[in-house]
Amino acid sequence: MLQFLGRGSAFADTQNCAFFEADGALILLDCPMSAFHRLRYMQKRFDRIAVLVTHTHSDHIGGIPMLIHFAKHVLHIPVTVIAPTQEVADDLRYLIERLDGCSPDAYAMLTADALRADWFVSAVPVKHAEALAGRCFGYVLRIGGRDVIYTGDTASLSPFLPYLHAGAYLYTEAAGFDSGVHLYIEDLLPEIRRLTAEGVHVYLMHLDDEAALAARIQGTGAEFAPLYTEKTGGNA
Repeated sequence: MLQFLGRGSAFADTQNCAFFEADGALILLDCPMSAFHRLRYMQKRFDRIAVLVTHTHSDHIGGIPMLIHFAKHVLHIPVTVIAPTQEVADDLRYLIERLDGCSPDAYAMLTADALRADWFVSAVPVKHAEALAGRCFGYVLRIGGRDVIYTGDTASLSPFLPYLHAGAYLYTEAAGFDSGVHLYIEDLLPEIRRLTAEGVHVYLMHLDDEAALAARIQGTGAEFAPLYTEKTGGNA
């Protein structure tokens, strides 16, 4: 399903960014600067790029303006930025054009409700950081005939439970530290065990302490989100 250019949290060396391919396009879920640098060396080329934004913390959007510049001047392909709401779209446009100086004709901006794509189902509002209240989202996607649920950054799995069923793929953040704004692994473990027992494929992302989290999920049926490697063109 999804592959990851990084699965770390804000202070990791490679921050969280997933992707998949659809009809010749590269579809990114967020784009931190660490993901942009990996994208520059990706061997496979695409005819267009879309970035589906979950929220505007810099470890999720920091690479978007640079990606737009690079796609226009080096790759010569279009970029579409997809915001969950108009409010988030306005914030992103300010960053992209006003602060980073991207030309308005170098990219397109869409909101999720205007997106028409076979792989897109819906945006799901979540509770994350109070300063971004009402502007944080996860997504429900349909990739290769399978339901894919991507939480983004969230303090609760509850908004996604109605979308989870046997055969669905859940990519959920998991934190080894209890911050109140992320899903703490000790609170998440009962849900992981229940969901995997029901046939949901559970992958953990946005990791803050991989060693500690690996120890905690042993025997639960959950796995870490798969990292992309340029050398093989597949998973690490």
